[in-house]
Amino acid sequence: MAAKGPGRVFPLPDGSPERLEGGWKNELLRLGDVVLRLEKTTLESAAWEHELLRFLSPRVPEVVAPLAGPERAEDGRVASLWPYVDGGPLDRDDEGQRLALADLLARLHRAGLEWRGGPRPEVPGWAELDLVRNRWWDWELVEKPPVLVRAYEALVDVVSDPPPLVLGAVHGDVYRGNLLVHHGHIAGLLDWEDARVDWPAWELANAAWEVCKVEDGLDPARTDAFLGAYEDAGGPGEHEPFSLLLRSRLTADLLYSLTSKARGEAYDPVYVAHLLRALELVDG
Repeated sequence: MAAKGPGRVFPLPDGSPERLEGGWKNELLRLGDVVLRLEKTTLESAAWEHELLRFLSPRVPEVVAPLAGPERAEDGRVASLWPYVDGGPLDRDDEGQRLALADLLARLHRAGLEWRGGPRPEVPGWAELDLVRNRWWDWELVEKPPVLVRAYEALVDVVSDPPPLVLGAVHGDVYRGNLLVHHGHIAGLLDWEDARVDWPAWELANAAWEVCKVEDGLDPARTDAFLGAYEDAGGPGEHEPFSLLLRSRLTADLLYSLTSKARGEAYDPVYVAHLLRALELVDG
């Protein structure tokens, strides 16, 4: 079996590929110790991602660098080859794993400040994002409950007059499914399709919500420990705008889900209700 592109063929082991989960716009096929990723993206965007990961991997061992690619596959998608990493999603109820993520983020963000490869093609950071219509949501299509309108207006205020935060390369989608844990240790941080140059402080708020939440809100003790571990490890993301950026993260998630609903695409109504309750708590 081979993935063909102009000027290159990826030789793959014989046998039937195993389809893996992960990557909302990827197809992942495992053959032995390698994984073939087929993605609907541009070669320029994928090349930027590969360059970033090859820069980060020697500095942050949990970052998995590609083995080959990117190349245009026969069906028009972009093909690349990756090492297979064994493990399962991070357990947010395991304190050791939460604190390990805080340490990993601090090291990643420090390295990200050293990135000199420029912004990702056609993937702006928050300060440059079109808040009416972008690759995640369309404000004109979505339902607009009052709590969302208030949160959206607050998001517009943040982007219109952004706080003076440091910028660096970030993962862009730190959630438990993108973190592979093996024998209690984080073995890999995967799925960099949302990586970009942005605020580490935003990614810190995003990650804290992912691993420190209980029901519809954040656990104060878990959150304080997580932010403290990040700071102790030298993380550069500022803490002062944490609440503001957390609200922005919830707003973006809700807008994405409601846009999918408006377009007749798959979405989770239970998750939408969860985000609405979370925004009400933050609003209060």
